[in-house]
Amino acid sequence: MGDLQELSSIKETILQAREHVQQLEDRLKLLGLAKTQVESSAHEAKSTVEKHFLELKEAICSAIDTRQRELLDRVEEIEGESLEPLRECEDVVKNSIIEDLTVIEEGEKLVEASEVVAASELKSFCDRNNSRSLNSLPEVPPLSEVPCILLAGLDPACITELPEEIGSDGYVLAHAPVQVEELRERPGGVLASWYEIEDDDIPEKQSPAEYRLQYCCGRVDRVTMNTTKFREAYQGSDTCCTIKHLKLNVDYSFRVCCKMVRGWSPWSIPQVARTTLLQHEWEVAEDSGYTLSNGNTTLTRTSPNAAISVLHSSKSSLLCGDMVTFKVNGTGKTHRGDGLGLVLVQEEDSILQRIGAVCVGSTGVVHVNGKEMTNQLPALAKGTTVTFDTSKVPSDPKKLRVSITVADRQVTCEWVPGGDLGEHLYFAACFVHKGWEITVE
Repeated sequence: MGDLQELSSIKETILQAREHVQQLEDRLKLLGLAKTQVESSAHEAKSTVEKHFLELKEAICSAIDTRQRELLDRVEEIEGESLEPLRECEDVVKNSIIEDLTVIEEGEKLVEASEVVAASELKSFCDRNNSRSLNSLPEVPPLSEVPCILLAGLDPACITELPEEIGSDGYVLAHAPVQVEELRERPGGVLASWYEIEDDDIPEKQSPAEYRLQYCCGRVDRVTMNTTKFREAYQGSDTCCTIKHLKLNVDYSFRVCCKMVRGWSPWSIPQVARTTLLQHEWEVAEDSGYTLSNGNTTLTRTSPNAAISVLHSSKSSLLCGDMVTFKVNGTGKTHRGDGLGLVLVQEEDSILQRIGAVCVGSTGVVHVNGKEMTNQLPALAKGTTVTFDTSKVPSDPKKLRVSITVADRQVTCEWVPGGDLGEHLYFAACFVHKGWEITVE
């Protein structure tokens, strides 16, 4: 008997050891992937640094050479344009001097030999030179009007600031500054949230913070995301966003980045999620007085009569612990039986102000199981959003905590729907007069 127990214990130990080996091998694979990510990203970072600074060096040298040539060419251009008239004037002056020296030389010879020189020769000299104006001088520009080529606008700061600017160009990060924190499936979509990591190597971020969220269909990793086309899902200061109208049971990859002092940060490593929850829709019901549109997500009260009827969701698609949001696109006359709310089961009631329902009326009155609450919310108006946020009460499994938000006001109540509280709820609407248009998001 003892041997059998020992053999059984040995077999159990072997089984546990095999499972442990399998788990260790799985972790070994993860470690291999982690090492590959570090090594490949380091190689890419080195290549990027080398390429960037090679291009920077070529661009700076090219810019310096180009600007130097431009300035020198301009100096030579001004020099040439300025010297040409001065040279012409110089030639005129030199020629005049030569002519005057010739006159002086001839005149002095005639004066010395005046006693033997014929009168006709003296007269000829005088006739030739009387036509020359020895009292006029060529126009020579004053120095104040002559170009004096100077160089201005050379910024000494370039010599000091450019090296400093290059010295602060780029930074190396061990992680992207912002990471996807959680991807929660929502009806017909995914709720993405993200957070900023603490890293001394990260330079100052833009204030106030600004983020971008992108997604694409399929599984994308760090390498393939550079060649994959992503869709812009969100840009702003919030740290969460719901991406809607996604296909059921299809993988989607999500990435996020933040605004830095110098442009946008690198993208985070893509995270993958899918939704298995159907999109919230209103139930198609004949002769209900409602018309549905936008894939049955929008209801419009179109019947001219005042019959009160409740329209439910097509399925109990709201998970207990989740939220649902309605958008008021249009309004009509108000009625005490109007309302938006949650119910545990579909019942053939004509109002929502009943047991087993929690709702807010068109005038902002809140009812829980048919009882009116003291606290009220703003009346429903065009453009208003109404949100029901549910959470289970740990101390009482039959009770739900429901927070109803209209505009910027919120009322929280504890609701005991009655019956067997499962995991799902229906949402419902009831409006008497035509003109009301509600979209479930």
